[in-house]
Amino acid sequence: MTNLTLSDLAKSVLRRPAWLAVPIALGLALAWGAVQVLTPVYRASTLVMVEKQKVPADYVKPTVTMGMEERLSTIEQQITNRSNLERIVQEMNLYPLLRAQEPPEKVVEVARRNLTVAKKGDSVFTIYFKDPDPVKAAGTANRVAELFIQENLKLREDQAQGTSTFLESELAQTKAQLEQQEARIAAFKQLHMGELPEQRDTNLQAAGQLQDKLAINMEALDKAETRKIFLQRQISELSQMTAPTPAAPSAPAGPSRLEQLQAQLVELRSRYTDRHPDVVRLESEIEQLKKIENGQIQVTSVPPAPAAPKIDPALRAQLDAVDVEIRGLQGERARILSDSAQYQARLESVPRVEQELLSLTRDYDNIQKSYDSLLAKRIDASLAQNLEKSRQSEQFTILEKAIPPADPYWPNPVLLLAIGLAGGALAGVIAAFLRDRTDSTFSESDALQHAFPGVAVLAAIPQLSPTGESDRAAAYGRFRRN
Repeated sequence: MTNLTLSDLAKSVLRRPAWLAVPIALGLALAWGAVQVLTPVYRASTLVMVEKQKVPADYVKPTVTMGMEERLSTIEQQITNRSNLERIVQEMNLYPLLRAQEPPEKVVEVARRNLTVAKKGDSVFTIYFKDPDPVKAAGTANRVAELFIQENLKLREDQAQGTSTFLESELAQTKAQLEQQEARIAAFKQLHMGELPEQRDTNLQAAGQLQDKLAINMEALDKAETRKIFLQRQISELSQMTAPTPAAPSAPAGPSRLEQLQAQLVELRSRYTDRHPDVVRLESEIEQLKKIENGQIQVTSVPPAPAAPKIDPALRAQLDAVDVEIRGLQGERARILSDSAQYQARLESVPRVEQELLSLTRDYDNIQKSYDSLLAKRIDASLAQNLEKSRQSEQFTILEKAIPPADPYWPNPVLLLAIGLAGGALAGVIAAFLRDRTDSTFSESDALQHAFPGVAVLAAIPQLSPTGESDRAAAYGRFRRN
């Protein structure tokens, strides 16, 4: 058995041809009997084409991105579920005997096995259905195709509606976040008014103007304090001149009042113009003193009295006015310094406020970008939804309706006879070989030599048949050659 070859099988079959012919005849007979006995089953097919979207995708982008193969699988699962198949079985009156004898689950399982969906190419698929009645097979295939079309439209509309609803919800949430961020930015700007980055130049300009005002104020304050000192000196000198003094040894006379005023006038003219109030006032005093000295104005002598020396009311009024002016200038300087400090604090706070505002603005920009993106997608989804409703999108179209088939799909006579022939031939070869192996006689000298390796084969006598002299001569010749 280990050295079995095709030649051995062929020799076994040639030696016993009847052992091959009988199984072949039996196989063909069984196959033909099956063809006659089995109930014929017809298969009808409906060809469905996937029609492309009528509006270019560049104008309206579809929301259904599922491929045809995946979509077919999804729709097939939906159609072949129990409820849909039960409805199809009832509508088409399928398997009446089976429905009377078996539960609905069994009937649904049979219908599911008889339904097949096969993809052909990128845009075509075929729906097959098998049934003993060719009319019912064709009608069921067409009905399933209609369900495919309906389910495809429903699936696309539901997906478009779901996408649009989802984007509406996300857009509303993003809009609320955007408004909240806008409110945060507005409150932040209100809280840090004057410290915002866009107000930096204004603050710098205001601070510069305050510095200029401070310089003018300091100059005016210096002048006012100088006038105050000068008036105080005049009042002091006048007090000394009018106050009674005890007799004392004569001493060298100092500069007169006129000379002092003239010296002060020279000093003021070196600093101010002739129209300056102090210059005008000194010129008036000097003119009065000159008139007194020239006798143009009589001065009535008053006997000394123990009363306190009198002060010129005009000088006192001028001194009071200068004091008021100094206090005003000092208050103005305090306000200028306070405003300057405030603007300086604002300028120092600008980097910190700018960083915080940048963080708020960055979040706002991100939300704004998300909002704009969602808004654009929502518009596209609305267009896609309208496209689905108007049946302008990709959809299924029946290209060829199923018709009742003339010939049964099963049993196939040619296929069954081929199976019977092949099975009978295989059984005959095996039977002939086994019969040959169980035979105790030796048909060849090689087999005898193999069975008895130590015994030499002297001659092989062939089987002789009385077929005439020629046959005997031929047999004798074969005998002599052996």
